[in-house]
Amino acid sequence: SAPLLSWYFGRLSVIGPVANVLATPVVALLQPALFLAMVLAPFPGAARFVADAAHPLLVAFDWLATASAAVPGASVGVSPTLTTAVLSAIGAAAIISACVSHFPGRAIAIAASAVVAAVWLPVLPVRHTGTMELHILDVGQGDAVAIRTPRGLWLLFDAGKGWRSGDDGRRVVVPYVRTRGGSVAALFLSHPHNDHIGGVASVVFALRPRAVYDGAYLGRSESYERSLAAIARKGVPWRRVRPGDSLSVDGVSVVILAPDSVWVSTIGDANEASIVALVRFGSVRVLLTGDAEHGEEEWLLRNARERLRADILKVGHHGSRTSSTPAFVRAVGPRLALVSVGMGNTYRHPNAETLRGVAATGATVLRTDREGTIVVRTDGRRIEIRSGDDWWRLSPEAHRP
Repeated sequence: SAPLLSWYFGRLSVIGPVANVLATPVVALLQPALFLAMVLAPFPGAARFVADAAHPLLVAFDWLATASAAVPGASVGVSPTLTTAVLSAIGAAAIISACVSHFPGRAIAIAASAVVAAVWLPVLPVRHTGTMELHILDVGQGDAVAIRTPRGLWLLFDAGKGWRSGDDGRRVVVPYVRTRGGSVAALFLSHPHNDHIGGVASVVFALRPRAVYDGAYLGRSESYERSLAAIARKGVPWRRVRPGDSLSVDGVSVVILAPDSVWVSTIGDANEASIVALVRFGSVRVLLTGDAEHGEEEWLLRNARERLRADILKVGHHGSRTSSTPAFVRAVGPRLALVSVGMGNTYRHPNAETLRGVAATGATVLRTDREGTIVVRTDGRRIEIRSGDDWWRLSPEAHRP
């Protein structure tokens, strides 16, 4: 199963063979007991007796799995690509060959080489493209934005939602970054709502960003507390952002426009404390707004109007009616507006009137619920977009008042 696990989950289990040997006697007793309980289902008393008798075996199986997974280095992250799957298959075949061979040395060497190659593949230097890429990841009803610098580093803004058995960080963001290679230079937490930071802990554990930048809105959120715990456990530097803070990576600059601490002290909604960031590469400008709503937009118009102009706008709060006021959108003057939203979501996002208002400024509007993941590529002057399977070029900027 190593090739399938590495390709689908981006993990290669080192302890798996040992754990399976230990678990085999337990499963040998547990499996027929559970099967017998199903056969006896028409007789509830007998079925319950057999199922209860199997319970200690289930506990033992669960303990073995948990203890094995807790061993340091029990599994390693790999790039979920065809190359990694092939290397995993070679390693698995070589291990099987070593087990049945009278001279296993060569097979063991091949297996070790394949495993080392699979593990080191994600950290190999990536090809320098000379362009900046903006990836609006399709995480359903949530936000996860990834910016790739010309030298292959990543700036991540949010990591999608989390749920009891998983999260978008593990399901989408980590495999997406690992498949393309390159390390994470910075991770920004726009605000402490689950649909934006539910996957942050998984991203921190798997990709270990060099630094985390946070608006630091004080509010109770299980996802936020889990994110901060992961950041502390991995020893990742944490920084609170303020208007005017900036970061430059490989010619890509990020300038923080909001939130302002005085403004945040007057509000009671985490959406209105979203990080708003202006990303620049060459002459191309991208405005990322998190879930900023009318109030924060008005604050920006009063305090940072001259910095709002951008070619590309990540529409606030999934295109809801509480965001993207006409005055704000006119001040931004986007040529391209991107909406991260889930198909058929219960919030009825995006709002049709809001999108009409954005489109009325002349912007091309694209949505992840219709296009899937959207990729924008620029050399600092021209802008190319991939939606679906097609690449196309955005028309030259027209003058708008």
